[in-house]
Amino acid sequence: MNLLEETAAATSLREGAEGVRSILVAAARGGNTPLKELAQEVHMPLPVVSAVRRELEKRGVFSRNKGVCLTEHGEKIARELGVQFTETSTDDALSILRVIGEQMPDVDVTLDQAFALPETTLRRATYASEHDALAGRNIIFIGDDDLTSIAVALLLREGQRVQRLVVIDIDQRIIDLIESVSTRYSLDIECFRHDARDPLPIELQGQFYTFFTDPPYTLTGLELFLARAKEAIQPGPGKQGFLSFGHKDPDTDLGVFQNIGRFGLVPKEIIDDFNTYGGGTIIGNVSRMIRLVSGSIPVQSVPRHEESIYTGDVNPSHRIYICNSCSERNRVGGDCFHISIEALKTVGCPKCGQTKFTLAEKISKENNSE
Repeated sequence: MNLLEETAAATSLREGAEGVRSILVAAARGGNTPLKELAQEVHMPLPVVSAVRRELEKRGVFSRNKGVCLTEHGEKIARELGVQFTETSTDDALSILRVIGEQMPDVDVTLDQAFALPETTLRRATYASEHDALAGRNIIFIGDDDLTSIAVALLLREGQRVQRLVVIDIDQRIIDLIESVSTRYSLDIECFRHDARDPLPIELQGQFYTFFTDPPYTLTGLELFLARAKEAIQPGPGKQGFLSFGHKDPDTDLGVFQNIGRFGLVPKEIIDDFNTYGGGTIIGNVSRMIRLVSGSIPVQSVPRHEESIYTGDVNPSHRIYICNSCSERNRVGGDCFHISIEALKTVGCPKCGQTKFTLAEKISKENNSE
């Protein structure tokens, strides 16, 4: 049992070891912090934080000097845990991400791909860092066509320590790109080509503190990716997840949050329009960030999933785009010659070669007979 676990046990802290760590992190970042402010920062009752403070004082981690502060021994402990004391510069990371962004493959709309902008992937990394979800942690990315793993690795390589970075993705092109960048910049990112419809490999189950995922746009896709995320994280309360998911109507959102609760996860913060994408017209080019925290109740694993999870399979439809130059009507859809508007723009209008189109109508599966 380590110091965090011992302190949690000694104080009967329901938040467990991660609750102790959150108090330690807040004290490390705040300097001489009044106890009341410390309790507000970690969203715990004042008597609870006071009990943890006393226990850490006994262990030589905290001292009192017009507030709660770390001793020299406490600072050593915090560094060993990977606690980030100061902000890390993001300038170099953003420059590198922009260069890498130019190497991205074409989007595969059959996988609901829509690549986030470099600024968005870095924003995800800095947001997670602010919540002590990166430094010293094992981190898994359930799908990573946005290259968030690279943003995290770049952010942390300046004096910060991450235990393990793992990516699983079904698209070999994404795997190849991440592995290439990881080698070039010595980022030490592990990649596994894996279909999330299958359970995670045994060696990846129960190993991670933090997960990131930007799942398919469907409820079944969300359910499945959350199931794999839950398989990946360590048991017990306080593990964190960063879910990017589009804005939905109230009835669909009810399903979103029912799925989140089903896997023992609790929404702690929702930020609208956090993510911006270069494509992703289905979600209006933006999506929410939903920060999740795990509870302590065990959840039954999900076996091999046979149902469709991608939008084109769950809600098949065709779209008619009219060429802005010659008015030619072009049908786009999963079983058409052009599977997406991006594919149509790449080759141009078959009649005149121009690349600008206007959406004329959407045709549901039932009416796809013409």
